[in-house]
Amino acid sequence: MMSLAQIAQNKRQQARTAFINAAWSEEPPERLAELANDAGMELAAADAILARIADIRNDMDAADSVMRLRRAASKAKAHSDAVAARTQAAIEKLEAEAEAAALETGSALREAGDAESAARRVLALYADGLIPVSHLPKDVVAMLEREELEAKVNQAHAVVIAATNKRNSLREEVQRLERDLQYLPISRDRKEQEARLNAEIERAKAALAAAESRLSDAERAHAKARSAL
Repeated sequence: MMSLAQIAQNKRQQARTAFINAAWSEEPPERLAELANDAGMELAAADAILARIADIRNDMDAADSVMRLRRAASKAKAHSDAVAARTQAAIEKLEAEAEAAALETGSALREAGDAESAARRVLALYADGLIPVSHLPKDVVAMLEREELEAKVNQAHAVVIAATNKRNSLREEVQRLERDLQYLPISRDRKEQEARLNAEIERAKAALAAAESRLSDAERAHAKARSAL
């Protein structure tokens, strides 16, 4: 037979459960107070339970999506890991290709440098008259021919520079004479001075025209020399 204390304890427990269910059902405060009293709860303790229930309501929606969000997070991480793996593989591949290209370049540069040094030694012996032209390697002959062409280009360029400077100098001379004529002061021999300046201007213009022609010839010669490279 159940004791009176056990019966009372069961009723209080039932009342407490009813109080919690009523709190979640948002029943009126009067009903909640009645159930709290039946459960033998102090009002402060009942209010604390109600406050905790009110706070946890905000977490209910988030908690209800925990499995879906776990799956989404797991999928996102798997995708991130896959992308990271592909990226790392691509990086390693590119690094390997870059290293191989660098090695190939270094080897090619060393070979080219060795061949260049050998060619220069052959040319030095040729310059001393110790190797007949007929015995020169084809590439060394090609180097000689290119050096000759480059020398012609440089000479032609020097002629262009000189012709340009001469043209510019004569152009400035014509402009100076024309300014002198324009600002010629009034004097008794003004006509004689005008005639003298006009004659100098004509001679300067003729020299300028000749310089322009020489510059054009020099530019054509330079372009022809460059095209032969």
